[in-house]
Amino acid sequence: MPNFEILDLNSFWSLWYWILTVVAWSMNSHFTMGVPHDCVQRAERLGGAWEEHVDALAVVYSTRLRYFMERGGVFMAGFVAFILAVLVTLGFGFGSEIAQALTMLVAPLIFANVFTVRLALRVSRDGLKGAPLRLALSRRRLWNQVIGLCAILAQTGVATWYFLNVMNAPH
Repeated sequence: MPNFEILDLNSFWSLWYWILTVVAWSMNSHFTMGVPHDCVQRAERLGGAWEEHVDALAVVYSTRLRYFMERGGVFMAGFVAFILAVLVTLGFGFGSEIAQALTMLVAPLIFANVFTVRLALRVSRDGLKGAPLRLALSRRRLWNQVIGLCAILAQTGVATWYFLNVMNAPH
């Protein structure tokens, strides 16, 4: 049975949960709309081919996101809302720690990605290129980082609350 200790459902106290949290937010803020931030920085600093690469990546990813949103955006939004409602109900209604942890991880990521999709639609609609595109990508990255910071602070707050109220409750 020692192999199953890795899959501990006490999520807030699992090292794997916090590694997943850090990786999720690192990836979310580094790849804004699919464009790596280091490419945006190089395009700003060096120009030329790097600007063309950033513009091309942004067009590809914005077209891709727009395609998915036009094909099934409403159904995807409904499915995501259903899953989030189930997680919130199980976590905060029934006290499941794994559902609370998943809610605290997934809900802010969904929130940040809604704004990323909005940026993709704006890039596609307005044809953003060059400096305005790089500025929009950098701002979106900054806001993703702010959302991520607030999410991690909220996760630690919920974990502390859970520890103080549930784990230390007299039996």
